[in-house]
Parts: sequence; C-alpha cells; structure tokens
Amino acid sequence: MLKLGELLIRRGILTQGQLDMALGEHNRTGELLGKALIRLGFISEEQLLTTLAEQLSIPFVPSLRERNIAEEVIRKVPARFVWHYKFMPLMLKGNTLTIAVSNPLDVWPTEDIKFHLGFEVEVVLAVEEEIMVTIKKYYGMGAAMVEDILDKDKEQAAAPERPSEEGIAGITVLDSPEKMAQDASVVKLVNQLLAEAIQSRATDIHIEPFRDRVKVRYRIDGVLYEVPVPEMIRQLHLVITSRIKIIANMDIVERRLPQDGRAKVKLGDQDVDLRISIIPTLYGENLVIRILPTNMLFDMKQLGMSDQDYALVEEYLEKPHGIIFLTGPTGSGKTTTLYSFLSKLNKPDVKIITVEDPIEYELIGVTQLQVNTKIGLTFASALRNLLRHDPDIMMVGEVRDLETAELAIRTALTGHLVFSTLHTNDAASGVTRLLDMGLEPFLVASSVQVFIAQRLVRTVCQDCKEKVALKDVMKDIKETVKDSLEVIERPEYISRGKGCEACKFTGYRGRMALYEILPITEAIRQMITDKASAMQIKKKAIEAGMRTLTREGWAKIRSGQTTPEEVMRVIELA
Repeated sequence: MLKLGELLIRRGILTQGQLDMALGEHNRTGELLGKALIRLGFISEEQLLTTLAEQLSIPFVPSLRERNIAEEVIRKVPARFVWHYKFMPLMLKGNTLTIAVSNPLDVWPTEDIKFHLGFEVEVVLAVEEEIMVTIKKYYGMGAAMVEDILDKDKEQAAAPERPSEEGIAGITVLDSPEKMAQDASVVKLVNQLLAEAIQSRATDIHIEPFRDRVKVRYRIDGVLYEVPVPEMIRQLHLVITSRIKIIANMDIVERRLPQDGRAKVKLGDQDVDLRISIIPTLYGENLVIRILPTNMLFDMKQLGMSDQDYALVEEYLEKPHGIIFLTGPTGSGKTTTLYSFLSKLNKPDVKIITVEDPIEYELIGVTQLQVNTKIGLTFASALRNLLRHDPDIMMVGEVRDLETAELAIRTALTGHLVFSTLHTNDAASGVTRLLDMGLEPFLVASSVQVFIAQRLVRTVCQDCKEKVALKDVMKDIKETVKDSLEVIERPEYISRGKGCEACKFTGYRGRMALYEILPITEAIRQMITDKASAMQIKKKAIEAGMRTLTREGWAKIRSGQTTPEEVMRVIELA
C-alpha cells in the first residue's frame, strides 16, 4: 500500500519539496503528517480526506450538510457522544451504525459506541467543518450541555430525601432555577449562545417560548434566522432566563413585569455590551439581547454615502447652529449615522452632550445622558437643564412629542448645533411630522438645516458574486419607470450572490445605508411656512437635485452593491 505522501504526489496534489518540508515539521513536532500539510497550506482538508479514503478503502462523503438523516438515527445516539468525539451518525441498518468522522485513525468513538450503545460501527470520512455544521443542524446548538444539565436534574430528583437548607429533616429540596442558573453547565450554555451569535455577526438574539418549544433566532444583517436548538431546551427556558437576569443585574424572581438591563461580558478575547429586554408572554418570558461591540468604529466614509452626499453632509456638519434630523423606521441605522457625525465633530475644543434612550455605544469625550422616565428624566426635562452645561453640540435621541420638539428647536435658535431623529418614511415627511406635533411652521423653517432619510440594505457577498440579467430576476420589466416625480433608468445587468460558506448561503454579507438628503433651501423654507404638503416639498427638492431613496437604491443596484429584492425589502422600488 502506498504511503500518504506518495499518494498525494501521484495525484498531483503535492510536490516532493512540499512533502519533505511537511515531514520535517512532522518529525520536529510529532504532529500528524496530514495535519502538518494542511497547516502549511499545501493541501486542503478535503484533498487529504479523499486521499486517505483511497489509501484506507473508506468511503468519502462530500457535502455532508445536504444529506438527509432519519430522525430515528438521531434519537439513538446521545448528543454528548456526538459533540465529544465530533462525529455524525448517518444511518442505522440492523445493528450497524454508519458514522462520519474526520480522523480515521481515532478509534475511541468506535469503541465507545460499541461499549455504551451496543452498535457495530461503519466509518465514512467527511470534512470536520461539514460534520460540525450537520451536528448543529440535527442536534441543535448546545445539545450536549442541555443533556448534561437535565441528567443532573434527574439524578437530584431521584436522590434520597435530604434536609432542606432550613434544616427541616424529611423535606426534599431540588435546586431552584435561580440556583441552577449558577451551575457551570448553564453558564457554559448561555456563553455558547452568545459566542455563536457573535461569530455569526448577529446584532440581536431572540429567545421566544411557545407552548411546546423554545425558538432561538439571530438577527444577521437585519434579517432573522432561526437557530437549531434541541427540543429539550424548553425545560431549561426558566434557567436560561434566570442566568441572563443575573448577568444583567435584574430582579430574578420578578416574572410578571417587563424588565430592561445591560451587561458587559468578555467572550474569548472580545468585549461586548449587551442590552437585554424581557417581557412576560403567554408561555413564559420573551428575551431579546442586543449585542453591541465595545470597539465599534464610527467612520462617516464607511456609511455607504455617495461622494456627492458625503460632501453635502460635511457642509452641514460645519454649520454653527440649526437642527439636523435623521428619519426612518426602527432599525434603519439612524443611531449609527448620528454617532458617526458626533465622532467626526468630537474634538478637544468642542463640548458635546447627548440625551439618549437607551445609550447604545459609549463615545469617549462625549457627555452621554440616559433617559429614565420612572424618575421623571425625559428628553424634555433633560434638555431644560443641559443648556446650563455650556454645550456646543447636542444630540437628542428622538423627538417624540411637542415639548421635546419645541425645546430642541429653541436650543438650535440659541446658537447650538442639534442632532435628532424622527420616525417617518422619507425626508419630506419629516416636515409634516413636526407640524402635526403642533410646531409653528416658521419655527421649523428657521431652525432645521436638513432632513436625512435612510434605510439599511444588505450588500452582495463578494466571495460568490455573479452577474445576471435583470430581466431574469424581475419579470415583465420596462426599461424605465416613471412615477409622479421622476424617471429612473434600469440597468441591463445586476449582481447577486450565489450563496457560499462566507455568507452562510444567503448571498449577502454586511450592510450599507441608502440616504435621501433634503436640504432646507430658501424655496423649501417658504413652502414650509405656506404649509405645503410633503409631496409638494419632495417634488421641489427633486427639481433642485435631491436623490430619492428609490433613485439611490437603483444606483446601488447598478453599481453591483445590492439587489432589487433587497432594496424592495426596505423601500417601495418604483
């Protein structure tokens, strides 16, 4: 039988020089030759395993994650076996269990399966990453830890009666959820949920209880994806909730009222801030954990603005006074854009104060104030007092009512630059929103410098990007679209992602913003004073050169940065 190195050379995968170098590493470190070849970058794991399969006459299974595995097989093999030895059970025929492994020389999985489960074992080879993805798919994340925790609970329940903590003999006292939340396995399980979310680039974790299951979802690039978890996790929902409450310094016993909290945790070598919200629902407490990196960099050049828009915004940031409003729905990136503006203006000779609800990121050198309505600290009450702190620039998290709007405008009229947000669909609607609150038109016209509407869209994955004809993606399409305001030309070809490992087969990786910038010119000021409609203001702004969200969306599609489906997800794509 040919040796591994000889086989690799014969198959044209390896050169003699590379083999000699890897053998030197093997002799020096004691590392397996195959591992050394992969570490040195001479071959891939798949190339190694296909060669080993030929050498040892063992089948190799490509694309393991796409294989359908019977539920009966999963039930027969405990998760702790699978996770500990990193193998995947594939098929059970009679008393013979077929498993996929990445190391054919490791005999312990086979021996333990025979000894503990009583099955004969047949081995096939598969790439380790494929095995791990398949384990998560069928067993669910953290399945081994869930089994361990529940087994400990069963052992405790079956244990002889013991005195309670109060010392009354004859009373069995099982650990409460609060006490179990301190158990090392529970801590490890919650840490794994957080670590997996961070590794997946998730911004939010949703833990949602229902009648017969607990659903875990991650929000990645603005879209929710369900995470496979074991069904048994339903029994640990209360314990997981208690653990998260402990991390966030919440009231562990209170399960009838909503609670909010914050926590700072270290996972591996990364520090992250967590913003946690809990609400009581029909089948238990619903948790949402917002993940906020502590080392977030806010750079205006990375927002996705065109050069034209970037230059226009810079011009308004240099204004000594007035209000800059950002508009858009929740989750459209308004806060990130505001923080980018503040980071650019944050200098030693400038005093910046923010009033936020909540404070999402810490900005060194900026005075940040957290709203607390329970004690009467609202946006309006904070604004009344902050002017005594001699600010140059102020940021009001959101204008929600007439009182806050009036105070923000009067602050701008007294010589301060003010940033704030509104919830409207486009920039022109910001005007009517303020007027609907009860503000006088002349106050809006004289204080607001610019309205900026924005949306977030996912960007096409660069690793699997391909060019396709637009007509193949969007049927019955015309070359141009004309609505009541503007004509937009459509491109012949667009880019889209086929789906790959890097983007988790979604075709998208990362996000960028679309901006609609409405400067308040003299003509627009007059229209505001005359109480013109949002549509009239928008039409006038387009005539003056404003790029609408729709036009900006098509520009990003034309440049290959995103897709029509993605833009249509956040705006009406005319």
